[in-house]
Amino acid sequence: MIGKLRTHLRRKERGFALLLVLWSLILLGLIAASFVRETRVGTTLARNVMENAKAEALAEAGIRRAMLSLIDSDPATAWRADGRVYRFALGEGSIKVQVQDEGGKIDLNRTSEDMLLALFQTAGANLEAARKLADAVLDYADQDSDRRPAGAEDPDYSAAGLGYGAKDAAFDRKEELMNVLGMNRAIYDAIAPDVTVYSGQSEVNLSTAPESVLRMIPKLTSRQLDEIMAARSGPLPPQSVPVNVVTIRADATTRGGGRFVREAITRRSDQPDNPFEILDWRQNWQAAAP
Repeated sequence: MIGKLRTHLRRKERGFALLLVLWSLILLGLIAASFVRETRVGTTLARNVMENAKAEALAEAGIRRAMLSLIDSDPATAWRADGRVYRFALGEGSIKVQVQDEGGKIDLNRTSEDMLLALFQTAGANLEAARKLADAVLDYADQDSDRRPAGAEDPDYSAAGLGYGAKDAAFDRKEELMNVLGMNRAIYDAIAPDVTVYSGQSEVNLSTAPESVLRMIPKLTSRQLDEIMAARSGPLPPQSVPVNVVTIRADATTRGGGRFVREAITRRSDQPDNPFEILDWRQNWQAAAP
């Protein structure tokens, strides 16, 4: 009887030991799997950081290449500042570069009410909403407190519960449009590529203006628009209006999947050893998103 009991106890001990070994193996397996996963994640992150760093360097090289090409004295190889895309390979990736003359955009501090109306209607606003926005933009930047018929001055901002009023001074950055009463993100995003504060001109440079801007010019006929666009496919014409400030956008990708978009706003200078002054230098996060 005692022998049977001892045998039974030994079997239970062996079973418990086996169960303990199995659980230990499972635990070790989970630890090993977690370690492998963390190692893979770390390796992937490191690779992504490296590829994005390569892309950033390529994008900045694209900006420098555009600067050199803008001051090229040979019309056959000089780049145009009309928004066309230039593509080239470099190192372990490729770069797309666009150069856009700010003089071809609508200057918020110089443009007319009619041009603002066309701008906001193109962005999807109806005539009444476009008129309110146009008057509000003009009221925001002028130095007086006289409210335009559909505009907005300090009392209107207070009535809307805002802690600020009209600026009563020129726009320093186009992003200030978001402070104008009635402006929203959708309209701003739609018009942002076509507006500037750097032109200093009431008229746009027809030879470099984006087609979207040309279509807003009230007196420009369809035939004239076609002629302007057709002329851009020919030899580089002499600049009737000097190109002074440009936005350069360089979109770089690497073979390993990295991507970086750099935007720079530059102004021509009279210094031979530094022909461009950097006015703005930023990463375009929205454009760089996958």
